[in-house]
Amino acid sequence: MVLIMSITRFPVSKAKEVSERFIEVAKKYPPDRSLEKVIVRLAARIIDDEIESIGITEVKEGKYEEVIKRATEQQLLYRDIEGMKFRVETFFSGVEAMPMIGLKMPE
Repeated sequence: MVLIMSITRFPVSKAKEVSERFIEVAKKYPPDRSLEKVIVRLAARIIDDEIESIGITEVKEGKYEEVIKRATEQQLLYRDIEGMKFRVETFFSGVEAMPMIGLKMPE
């Protein structure tokens, strides 16, 4: 299984504006179960003068490109908010990663 983690950072002073935009984006792009399974829709923390938020999804087989395209489209809807930073990271589950180095994930 492939997991996607979307990471967003923005100034604390932009929290309300970003949160309002998140609600708009969520309405435009509701979770699409044909593409991915939501593991964590939103989690956030404060680091110094920024808020960092994450979302984690499990990508359905053969849907990776569509999920990445959709994530990019969503990120572009925040482009006018000063101080926004985005990162999208891809992870393999242990079951998929261990065989890459010749091992099997323990039960």
